[in-house]
Amino acid sequence: MIVQQFNENAVQYKDFQIWDVENMDAFFNGNGVIQEIFEKDYKTLVSNFDANRTDIADTNMEIMVKILDQIGDKHFMIFTLHDKNHLELVQMQRTNAMTFGINIEEISPDHVYIMIMDKHKEVNVGM
Repeated sequence: MIVQQFNENAVQYKDFQIWDVENMDAFFNGNGVIQEIFEKDYKTLVSNFDANRTDIADTNMEIMVKILDQIGDKHFMIFTLHDKNHLELVQMQRTNAMTFGINIEEISPDHVYIMIMDKHKEVNVGM
């Protein structure tokens, strides 16, 4: 699931990891579930991605978002250098609201980064 408004809801998440995705091959090879979802949604094999790339209207970022949004047991925040999500994380690091295990300000301009996290279990208070 893709996380929205992370800075307002960060306390709901735990077990943070940053995945540095160099290219689409690295994305597809990151987890077998990603390949399965891609092949089901886009009706082509991952091994044919490069050959069929012009037939897929979605950008690489749109493909990543659509696939990750279907994974229900993890939560994701996708960012690239200086996009809205990245700037939000930089601000959180600068104010010491959060640390990420890397200097979030110094990321590669040609990579996509995916923050992977779990959500704390919600506690329902009975009456």
